[in-house]
Amino acid sequence: MVATPEELSENLAKRTPASVRAVMAQLQQAGYEAFIVGGCVRDALLGREPHDWDMTTNATPDQMKQAISYHSIDTGLKHGTITFVVDHEPIEVTTYRVDGAYSDGRRPDSVSFTTRLEDDLARRDFTVNAMAWSDATGVVDPFGGAQDLQNKLLRCVGDANDRFSEDGLRVMRALRFAAVYGFSVEEGTASAAHEKKWMLSHVSEERICTELTKMMKAPDGQHLATIVKQFADVMLQIMPELEPTYGLDQENPHHDRDCWTHMVDVMAQLPPDSTLRLTGLVHDAGKPACKVKGEDGVAHYLGHAEEGAKIVEAMLRRLKFPRRVIDEAVFLVAQHDTWPVPTMRSARRFLARCGDEEIARKLLALMKADRAAHAPASVAGKERELEDFGVLMEAALKEDTAFTVKDLEVNGRDLLERGWEQGPGLGAELQRLFDLVLAGDLPNERAALLAAIKM
Repeated sequence: MVATPEELSENLAKRTPASVRAVMAQLQQAGYEAFIVGGCVRDALLGREPHDWDMTTNATPDQMKQAISYHSIDTGLKHGTITFVVDHEPIEVTTYRVDGAYSDGRRPDSVSFTTRLEDDLARRDFTVNAMAWSDATGVVDPFGGAQDLQNKLLRCVGDANDRFSEDGLRVMRALRFAAVYGFSVEEGTASAAHEKKWMLSHVSEERICTELTKMMKAPDGQHLATIVKQFADVMLQIMPELEPTYGLDQENPHHDRDCWTHMVDVMAQLPPDSTLRLTGLVHDAGKPACKVKGEDGVAHYLGHAEEGAKIVEAMLRRLKFPRRVIDEAVFLVAQHDTWPVPTMRSARRFLARCGDEEIARKLLALMKADRAAHAPASVAGKERELEDFGVLMEAALKEDTAFTVKDLEVNGRDLLERGWEQGPGLGAELQRLFDLVLAGDLPNERAALLAAIKM
């Protein structure tokens, strides 16, 4: 059922915070127009809680300061933006503006103020982001954004080639919005995204990293995979290190799809954790370099996990991902092919290798998704093994045991007090005790450990 403009306006009126309405009211009382605009309108109409409430007005920055009584911060005078602080909440208000030429493919060379709201909305990227609302006027939607929202369609404002030529980041934003909001991409917008993907070369790695991270959090992994497959050329534009995997025939009875498709399908089955999903998308990056065909015509990929870890580390460093994300992804890629067996001893060693229960759960999730994206005949029985292993791992976590040497109930000081000398031998003895605990041959209890120290 299509909502009426009145219903849309009523929805926005209910969701707009009192602090935002207070700023809007002061501008209107001074004789100016004032609207909430952009992402907050989109999210409110979708029933989501907006993160930011942005406003636009025909008042100039100086006129805003005269009309609004709240404390102001000059956060973007060059672009007509002032932030007002209401009850400790920042509210950005920007004068209607028109962007000049985009000579660098990222930011306008200049902006000029305008008195028409429609001119301001026309410069925005997608129709769903080009809507405005005020209690005095209702919803202003000159480009059909509300209809596109209800149709779950992402469409550029005006000519899509022009929008993407102005700002290359919009290509990635198109993929991110489509993935996160469950939209399909309108045909002309999709065609322009493919054509203008090279514009991403003008975009900083930090901004691409931000969009990619948000994209990986899409609530529906299968829809995310649909977008990634549809725009594989765009994804490979920002991650050329993965290009050798695209279309790579794995030539192995365990696999029924090419390497790139396999990785995307693994990503699709993982929960919306950005690092884990990203790892699923890149986990077999090392396969092309390690592919060797045997005499039987079957391809093998010995060492691909270790090779993939190197490729992924270099790629994520280039894209300016945080060190924590890089370290986690590299570890998961390096370990994803070390299949555990469902025994308690194996579970303890698995946890010790991970060193952290959250990482252990992520590695097991990656292994399950990886196995599920194999050929059906290869999957049979293996999924049950991993499920059984997961039960044992959770049981091992409840034990009062050690998963690192630091978890032992004794330490180097205890050995020194019993006559050991400082040096590598001391560490080796702690490792021996740890191995006994890990194998289940010795409890992680102080008395038992002290008794087991070699004298």
